[in-house]
Amino acid sequence: MHWVVRPHGSADLVIRLATRADEPDLRAFGGAADIPGAIRFAFERTPDYFEALRVEGRTSEVFVCRKGSDARLVAAGHRSLKTAFVNGRPGVIGYLGGLRLDPSVRRRTLLARGYAYLRERHQDGRAAFYLTTIMEDNLPARAILESGRGGLPRYVGFGRFCCMALGLRAGQGAEPPDGIAMRSATPADAAMVVDFLEREGRRRQFFPQYSQTDFGAPGGLLADLQWSDVLLAVRGDTLVGTLASWDQRRLRRWRVTGYTPWLRRLRPAVNLMARLRRMSRLPPPGEPVECLVLSLPCVAGDDRRVFAALVDESLRRGVGRCALVLAGLHEHDPLLPVLQVRPHVALPSRLYAVAWEDGMPAVELLDRRRVPYLELGAL
Repeated sequence: MHWVVRPHGSADLVIRLATRADEPDLRAFGGAADIPGAIRFAFERTPDYFEALRVEGRTSEVFVCRKGSDARLVAAGHRSLKTAFVNGRPGVIGYLGGLRLDPSVRRRTLLARGYAYLRERHQDGRAAFYLTTIMEDNLPARAILESGRGGLPRYVGFGRFCCMALGLRAGQGAEPPDGIAMRSATPADAAMVVDFLEREGRRRQFFPQYSQTDFGAPGGLLADLQWSDVLLAVRGDTLVGTLASWDQRRLRRWRVTGYTPWLRRLRPAVNLMARLRRMSRLPPPGEPVECLVLSLPCVAGDDRRVFAALVDESLRRGVGRCALVLAGLHEHDPLLPVLQVRPHVALPSRLYAVAWEDGMPAVELLDRRRVPYLELGAL
């Protein structure tokens, strides 16, 4: 299935589902796009674009738009589907990601036609609505997508998702509360961990529903996450907290493409201070970021002391593995202050529920009292 569209003044544009033959172009196209902010990044799904999507959903569809006689790739995006807890009950939700447009076709008519194509795919009824995030500094994209004009779906705001980069020396030496021990998980803990995540995770809005086979399995939502990288907080035989250090470099990676003028001027001084404090430096543009992703932040009763101990132990264990860690929680998450008091570079984005008319009743029924959760390693 594909559409041929002819915007005024341009060559033919073909919108269709991607195939394996599109993979090299998708990988290069996505990696060439800047994500705006104080630190500009390119997000690369490498070495294989389709393999990298396996952590984003149980299934994914990639859409491409090619232009002219040479069929040059000028736009791409994808939708992924997985089961997550919605109002405390498991249900299928979608995620929209990877939206990229070449500057030569950044016009609202093509965007509208692309969303019309997505709407056709949406008619399979597999999800009522979708989640997506937009970097907070990306004001042009937010203005267009929030407008709802030109046949675009509704983008309903759900607050700020507070992503941040932490240096591996940013720990504060937090000790676990009395009676709490820290240890790495083993395969023997699989059932206990999955039961804990399901019990505690359903308190959050959009927390994914995991199975034991997701951990480390090639096709799992937590592909390449080893059990030894999952840190457990236990009280006797009872699990009370989890936090994983996910090395995703075999699937996806971040590369610095530049800095805002003020940070570019300050980078030498910041790096000197970082070296004196034995913290991570700000890498030069073009250099990949060697990082771990803090995932599965889940603590019984949202006990900040337990979470602080999990964070600091994870940072300590990360020394020598990578330069920094990425972490993120919603602005209303009671655990967020634990991250915010540690030295970090903020990389905030905005969370939206995206729906057409048929999905708006489900969006309106979402319990806003539940704190939204996004798995940073799946964005």
